[in-house]
Order: sequence, then structure tokens, then C-alpha cells
Amino acid sequence: MAKNQPRLSNLKPRLSVTTSARLAVSTVADRRITGRALQARRERLWLERGQRCACCGRVVIHPYGYELDHVVPLYLGGPDTDENCQLLCAWRDDEGRQQGCHVDKTRQDAAGSI
Repeated sequence: MAKNQPRLSNLKPRLSVTTSARLAVSTVADRRITGRALQARRERLWLERGQRCACCGRVVIHPYGYELDHVVPLYLGGPDTDENCQLLCAWRDDEGRQQGCHVDKTRQDAAGSI
């Protein structure tokens, strides 16, 4: 660098940014188990609960014949625990539409939240 060349000054930000402590907001995704833990829960509850739908009593096939459903939905503050989970039958009809008790309960939950 030559002696007589001016040095570049650092650019100053045009916006002033203030940092403040933020409270951590817990979301449903933060409280929900996923991955291997979820698959282990699905199989364990399927075996413990007699391999039957909690609503209609139909025998359900592991792993695709049922959905693990929360009795009290997570978005309404229900815990993601075994006690709050139930097996509900689920399958696809000939036209590819989902059918079963899980679909019915999901509709009921959605209608109640509006």
C-alpha cells in the first residue's frame, strides 16, 4: 500500500438496531416428538392398545392402517404424551380419498376451532 493513499473508512449502518431480550415462544412443533421416538410410540401404543381403533373398534394394521391422534389437540394445549394419544383407523378408498375415524375426528376438531 502506498503511503499517500487514504484509508477506507468503515461503513456505518444506516439503520440503528437495538437488541433486546426476547421471550422464547413455545410452538406446537417445539413440543411434539418426531422421528424414531414417534415411530417407537406408534408401535408401542399399537401393541398396548390391542391393535384396535379407539372409536369404532376395528382392527388396524401396523404401520399404515391407523393414525396416532391426540385426544386433546396440541393446538388446544393438549400434551404430547401417551395418555393423550389414541389409535384411529385410517385408509384410502378406491378413489384415493382418506377415510376412517381419524378423518372424522379431524373434521370435528376443525369445526370446533372456527
